[in-house]
Amino acid sequence: QMKHVRKSFLSLVLVIPFLFSNCSKDDTPTVVNSKVYDLGTVGTSGVSGRAIFMENSDATVSIVLDLLNTPQGGSHPAHIHLNNAADGGDIALTLKPVDGTTGRSITTFKTLDNGTAITYQALLDFDGYINVHLSAENLATLVAQGDIGQNDLTDVSKVYSLGSVAVAGIDGTATFYKRVNGEALAI
Repeated sequence: QMKHVRKSFLSLVLVIPFLFSNCSKDDTPTVVNSKVYDLGTVGTSGVSGRAIFMENSDATVSIVLDLLNTPQGGSHPAHIHLNNAADGGDIALTLKPVDGTTGRSITTFKTLDNGTAITYQALLDFDGYINVHLSAENLATLVAQGDIGQNDLTDVSKVYSLGSVAVAGIDGTATFYKRVNGEALAI
């Protein structure tokens, strides 16, 4: 019977490391693909930065907001909205607030706020934009914003000269930028 106990103990000693090796840090998802979107300053906030969309190996998506000039100690709610920033739209996904001290937030998800499944590839074609707000108490004040997905701008643009009509000396230009979805943004 002593041989049986030794054999069982030896088997257990050999199996335990194998079990724990499967629970290692190697199970942490890795980034498979990524895309960067610019977030521009809104008003006089001086806050700008980028949103990094990451496809993870476990089929989740992570969005890192990385902002400059956020107030020390502040907390800035952020959302992905439906439609483009010029037209506005409802909230599709609530992101973790940006920490004013670090200027960062990381949100990992598989679904939108309404429970609809979303993938990295679907986000690259999403009709949306990101808003970053001054604070939870002041959601009406935006500090940074940027179009994403199909609303992202391409490098294709057309500039039109605007001449004086009724008042001499008032002229300028109008620039139209092509979006990924073929629509235009006028500036």
